[in-house]
Amino acid sequence: MSIRTAPRTRARWLSSILISVVAAAVAAVTPAAHAAPDAGSEPVVGVTGGQIRGIRADGVVRYLGVPFAQAARFAAPQPAPPWPGVRPAVAHGPQCPQSSPVPGVVLQPSSEDCLSIDLYVPEHPAGTALPVMVWLYGGAFVLGSNAQYDSPARLVRDGQVIVAVPNYRVGPFGFLALPELAAENGGATGTYGTLDQQAALRWIHDNATAFGGDPGNVTLFGESAGGMSVCTQLASPTARGLYAKAIVESGSCARSPLAPPTPQVAYQRSGDYASSLGCADPATRLACLRTLPVDRLLASPTTQLNTMAVTWTPIRDGVVVTDTPENSLAGGAARDIPLIVGSNADEGATFIALLDYGHGTTPSATDYTQWTRELFGDNADRVLQRYPISAYPIPAAAKERVLTDGFFACPAQFTAETARRGGAQVWRYQFNDAPLPPNPLLPGAFHGAEVPYVFSSLMGLPIPLPPAADRLSRDIQDSWAQFAHTGNPETPALTPWPHAAADTTLELGSDRIGPAGTFAAQHHCDLWAGIDHIG
Repeated sequence: MSIRTAPRTRARWLSSILISVVAAAVAAVTPAAHAAPDAGSEPVVGVTGGQIRGIRADGVVRYLGVPFAQAARFAAPQPAPPWPGVRPAVAHGPQCPQSSPVPGVVLQPSSEDCLSIDLYVPEHPAGTALPVMVWLYGGAFVLGSNAQYDSPARLVRDGQVIVAVPNYRVGPFGFLALPELAAENGGATGTYGTLDQQAALRWIHDNATAFGGDPGNVTLFGESAGGMSVCTQLASPTARGLYAKAIVESGSCARSPLAPPTPQVAYQRSGDYASSLGCADPATRLACLRTLPVDRLLASPTTQLNTMAVTWTPIRDGVVVTDTPENSLAGGAARDIPLIVGSNADEGATFIALLDYGHGTTPSATDYTQWTRELFGDNADRVLQRYPISAYPIPAAAKERVLTDGFFACPAQFTAETARRGGAQVWRYQFNDAPLPPNPLLPGAFHGAEVPYVFSSLMGLPIPLPPAADRLSRDIQDSWAQFAHTGNPETPALTPWPHAAADTTLELGSDRIGPAGTFAAQHHCDLWAGIDHIG
């Protein structure tokens, strides 16, 4: 695809990188609208709040935009108000407030009243209570919505699972942390997005049987910030018992810049944010922030994905999140929760495309050195020695490897090692398939590349994978569904998959599926093991 695209197409392309660049590769295809349902023939179920009517398509029944909670600004979610009659559940709800990836281009309607859930249910279930898989979307905790993940039809239909995708608040709406908020909410602050996810899990627990699901067999899965969301739920005592299994895709629980910071760090970040909006006085800033319109709250560079340094993440507030995910895993938080943990072979390519090429720049040798020193401080010389520009054809290639290894690959390794020390069973993978033809912009298995192998459509757009890649997609979907059913992801296609060896990953590619023991050396994890803070 040409980099020189029309503005609207380019906007869709840049935003969809965050969920899957492959979806954008077919952005010229107009998504087919769902046919208007015949109200008399579509399924109706009763859930908390009232009755809802779904719509059948592709062997799946969709229930879209179902309210699971109600949001108030900078407060924990509350029960959604009931509705009279039968509510049509045939369209996605609005996304939670967020800055557009491309200023001035509105990709989806938004509202603070955004806590809805989309459910995808097999039209012809096998007859037993079905596992429920709950997808938590990525987007660096500043972007994302459930409408982007429409649809997991083949996973649902062939895997005989229910997939549920809730919205949760992002940016300052989900993660503003201030002492006065902690005082107002019994200590909870900076975790409203996390509480949204838990409210959705409780709604699923209460309503799964209405859709033929098993409330006792819930699998959390997510990618990027969605993976860190899974990790955060592992670290949250208020989420205990709401899920039984977990899959972390490219969002490791260890040493990530998205890991929950201390209250002191979060208070400083949020205080600086409030001051930048003219709400500097601690005595009045909360009231000041609550009176500002949404667009003013979003008028901050912190609400955009412009850097690997982040402002908005869940925090360790001592109530909702009591420790880091890494420490929680070491302490046995996943002892009875089977885990799949993985990363992609070329994660960094997406961030070069977004943060460099997307801003009209190409990294130079000077840029690379300065960037490394800014991110890694006292450890910069060690990083530059291990990843010298002279070892790569261009500076961008060196930067891509640092991003891949330091932010994703080795943190995935450390996550698995820590979880095993805490008594967990962990299956590790490395996705190394290239969904796009060879190109200088997004080569290899970039960050998010595995998502269209799990979902059938993204943003309503079908994923036209070539035959070999489509077979890999089916294999991954079969494995994820098998894991949801049994807690073991091994299938005839994905076996053997050792889960006890420290450095063994299952390599997932169109040309090869099989175990390998070279992951740590490939990604220089000996270097990254000695760097406590990444990013």
